[in-house]
Amino acid sequence: MNNTLFKLTFPDENWKETTVYTFEGPHDSGVQHNLVLTIDRNIPEDVALKDYAKGQFEATTHLLPGFEFIEEKEMKMPSGEPVYEITYKYIPADEVILFQKQWYLFLNNKAFIFTSTFSKKTLNTIAQDVMRIISSLKVTSEEG
Repeated sequence: MNNTLFKLTFPDENWKETTVYTFEGPHDSGVQHNLVLTIDRNIPEDVALKDYAKGQFEATTHLLPGFEFIEEKEMKMPSGEPVYEITYKYIPADEVILFQKQWYLFLNNKAFIFTSTFSKKTLNTIAQDVMRIISSLKVTSEEG
């Protein structure tokens, strides 16, 4: 998917793009799956990917009801770029347990942050599809 719907020109660098992209996935096991992509264009120059991910993730631990950390790991994209993955679960309503994964990667001086929600069952099925989607990421050149 490419955004070819519009182009905007802003008067100066005080205007910053902060769009969050949301892609709706299949409904399975009581969960409407989605993939949310946030692009951070203001990452510190010398920050390590792991430190950046943990810093961004820190707020999540305090905001979600019934939050429970599961795991974190470092991986690589097929093209070799490092990816930092964090998995956790939370309980937004009585007896509903959701799992989320977040993937962080740096490309072209930007942080790409992907977040996707799963049930316990789809954490082992649809999560593989989501990882293939993330692995397909190609950054196109930006026009001035």
